[in-house]
Amino acid sequence: MGWLGPWARNGRLLQAICRLWLLGQGRSRTLRQELPPACRLMGLAIPNPIGLAAGIDRGGQLLPGTARAGFGFSEVGSVSPKTLAISRRRLSRVRAAGAGLVHGVNIRPRSGATVAEMMDDYLDCLNALLPVADYLVLNLSSPFARRGWAADPLWLETLLTRAVAMRDRYCRTGGRRVPLAIKVVVAPRLSFSQRHGLLLSRRAGLDGVVLVAAPGQAETAVCNTLRQVKSLLGEMALISVGGIADASQLSGRLAAGATAVQLFSAVLSQGVMIPRKLLEPLQPKPDREAA
Repeated sequence: MGWLGPWARNGRLLQAICRLWLLGQGRSRTLRQELPPACRLMGLAIPNPIGLAAGIDRGGQLLPGTARAGFGFSEVGSVSPKTLAISRRRLSRVRAAGAGLVHGVNIRPRSGATVAEMMDDYLDCLNALLPVADYLVLNLSSPFARRGWAADPLWLETLLTRAVAMRDRYCRTGGRRVPLAIKVVVAPRLSFSQRHGLLLSRRAGLDGVVLVAAPGQAETAVCNTLRQVKSLLGEMALISVGGIADASQLSGRLAAGATAVQLFSAVLSQGVMIPRKLLEPLQPKPDREAA
């Protein structure tokens, strides 16, 4: 497990990584079960709407264990040009072996890139990762990445248009159609630029948005924002991430318009088997009268 690198400094993260890795090695009595409700995410069939958020599995090594823990999908990364070559090799091996779990890849630019270089970073990573991902996410959620968006009103439109064209070209030349999404943070009250960016993603032909709830937001505010964004996105998939710790929050996010959710902090605080805990209330109850 020498690939752990700097993540070994975070004790709870290291514990989650080790647990998922051991599950994937078959060193656990836990067996994967199909947990309802099965659904579709950006056209991809997933066994349930709970995903592992980016930041835990950086290279795809944890996908078998993530499936056995009960997650419906996983997002690998983030991948930057600095880690692109090794991430692509690892994901190629995972794909050849059969991951058994829908997995997206989260892409971000390298630290310190100029606005122009950020555009190239996103597109270079996208081009290299199309063959090894089930879906791809352009991560625009960090303050650094948002700099490109803020610097030039046309920057985001150009990025999304070129990304979709690259994906469609890959599909036409014999590849699969790989769904594309963006990851963004929005305030409880959508600003003009946030609304404009979400509408751009829809017009450009993206398949989904990963919507990050800012820390400290009340759950009612998060759900209200989901409803606003859903009204803008229409049939596009909406993945909610941030602050989900119990079954009522899961149900609330789905009712507010989320297609699926992703977990990060809850995995560290409550353990990697948390999907089973959250999904149990959603499982169909036995018909006592029929019994």
